[in-house]
Amino acid sequence: MLFHRTPIKYGSTVVDEFIPSTLTDVHVLEAEDFTPDFTDFEEKLAEVLESPIGTPPLSALVSQLYTSGKQVTIIVDDNTRPNIHTKMILPPLTRRLMELGVKKEDIKIMIASGSHVPPNEDALENKVLGPEIYAEWKDNVLIHDCDSGNRYMGKTSLGTPIYIDERVLDSCLVIVLSDSEYHYFAGQAGTVKLFCPGVAGRETIRINHPRMFDLERGFLPTCRLGNTKGNPVIEDMIEITEMMKEHLTIFCVDTIVDHGEVVYVQAGDIIECHKAASEPLRRLRVVEVDEPADIVFVSVGELGINLYQAGKGIHAAWNAVRHDKRGWIVLLAPCEDGIGSAAYEEAMVATKDMSVKDALRYVIQTYCTEKTFKIGNQKPPDLFRILLDVEERNIKVVTQLDPDVLSEVYRMEGLNPSDSSEVQSLLRGLVERYIKENPDTPNPRIYVLPDAGLLINVAHQKE
Repeated sequence: MLFHRTPIKYGSTVVDEFIPSTLTDVHVLEAEDFTPDFTDFEEKLAEVLESPIGTPPLSALVSQLYTSGKQVTIIVDDNTRPNIHTKMILPPLTRRLMELGVKKEDIKIMIASGSHVPPNEDALENKVLGPEIYAEWKDNVLIHDCDSGNRYMGKTSLGTPIYIDERVLDSCLVIVLSDSEYHYFAGQAGTVKLFCPGVAGRETIRINHPRMFDLERGFLPTCRLGNTKGNPVIEDMIEITEMMKEHLTIFCVDTIVDHGEVVYVQAGDIIECHKAASEPLRRLRVVEVDEPADIVFVSVGELGINLYQAGKGIHAAWNAVRHDKRGWIVLLAPCEDGIGSAAYEEAMVATKDMSVKDALRYVIQTYCTEKTFKIGNQKPPDLFRILLDVEERNIKVVTQLDPDVLSEVYRMEGLNPSDSSEVQSLLRGLVERYIKENPDTPNPRIYVLPDAGLLINVAHQKE
């Protein structure tokens, strides 16, 4: 039997040829080609540092604001992000700052860990900075603590109390290194998210994030992948950053990473950078289709280390699959580190015997209020809103996780390959099963989604 070429990753292993060529409605979904406007990254970085949008050049800001003994703080992502951009920007940026007269001891690198567990030395060296940068700059690293050392700076118009790391507030210049990307409830990550939640106090995060929730649908319709208009979470974050601009000089260096390569670089005012990234992100991340799929195969690649992180793939596939409970999502994620979030696990265990609608309301009322919210609690409502459209256990996960736990607690079907060589046969079996269990759909529409960062816009959804 012949099979379509549909390469997709299980962890770091590429799996291919699992959809029979006799099926004709098969599509690998990819965004259009995007050609960067540069070939030399450091040359482009130097250009945007001196020709930024909405601010004076970096050299002018340093000349105006810095004197010996004052702190210049560079804010970077923590170890939950790929940090490809961080490792590329830091060496030329720090060299440039020192060329402009900033003493090395006055340059601090702040890890924007939000309310995540702070990274340990191994994570700092290998996931955030890389060994060479870590060796040179480890004594200059500061790690944000959401529970201490944060100063109250007022409230937003929505009533969110603003607590920001006082070491950031006491800086003469703050430089934010950003990797703009779509986000499943804030709409767009990067830029302003480096301030909130990045260097914000727990109270700020705990009040801001629950603005996403809706008792009937899980999340507000505006709190979705790629949308910032009318989205109260990101609008609140933008307002927090705007208010901080009244107290601080903030210079942003923003990038977009595509397939492991930096393809876009901009610098300047952090709000202007946030706006400027929206158009290239749309070109890089949005795929338009007429009809939803009967089956979506999706991978999160090497990021599928646990179910919490792999949820990004389920969410991406949900946008592409039919919403009448007849579609299947097939997620490839080894999840060698287990579930990945105690908060996620606790809420799912507590609701395992409830209907989806009852469970959705319960987790929002119990775990997602302004008083009870903590990072991880947003995952159960996200899963339950998907299960309103995708029948329980119609999310199939090729994984190392216990199939019984997946079924009883997370309402998914788990399939365990003994090793990566068995994944192809499992996927072939799933295609056969779908056709057998849906005899009225002998030629199902199948989407293969190798990149879980894509937003699939379906023109004619089945609900």
